Amino acid sequence: MKNKYYIATLSATVLTCAMAHAGDTLATAPTASSPTAGFSPYLGVSGVYNELTAALDGDSITEELSGFKLVGGFDLSHGFSVDGSFEKTYATIAAADFSLTDTRLIVNYTHELEQGFSLVGGLGYGYLGLDVANITIISTEGLMAEVGIKYQSGQFFGGLQYNHLFAMQTTPSQLFEDEDLGFIEAHVGYQINENVAATLSVETQVVGDSALEKDLGIALGLQYSF
Repeated sequence: MKNKYYIATLSATVLTCAMAHAGDTLATAPTASSPTAGFSPYLGVSGVYNELTAALDGDSITEELSGFKLVGGFDLSHGFSVDGSFEKTYATIAAADFSLTDTRLIVNYTHELEQGFSLVGGLGYGYLGLDVANITIISTEGLMAEVGIKYQSGQFFGGLQYNHLFAMQTTPSQLFEDEDLGFIEAHVGYQINENVAATLSVETQVVGDSALEKDLGIALGLQYSF
């Protein structure tokens, strides 16, 4: 995780600059990414690049993977929403096919503040696993908690959040003890029209590194609000 603090700091700096620019140039107005917009379901797809470090047979390997990420969710009521994501990235290492799966499903609560800012927090399920030739060799799953802040101004929106996976089961259990995982993610977006938005997110793992570690994750894609 030699780059994790640099990446997290850089992501936060870029996010802050983008929000400051948006606040100076655009008037505040509800968008499909704003909790004030009253939109219901949304779906999104992104291309993903990951840098992963994994412990295999006492050795660690660091590899680059690429793939896709699907996101979706819908509002409930009184500030509550359901948000989920499914991420799958791939690499071929020594003629073997590797794949990383990152799944999250969280019930969130959003509290609006002033000047376009909102606080968000939630609980749900999280899973991170590495497969080789469709066989899971390392995985961690359990309760996932999320806390963060979101901002929107005109057509621009963004956020900074921390996700903590409380490990309830780690496979193989005979080799690895249950270990919590923590991720910091910054995201920015631009509302192209009433329904479609372009999104960019940068994520790095800051807690847990004995089995799996997502050193860097970058996702660029589109999101559609119904």
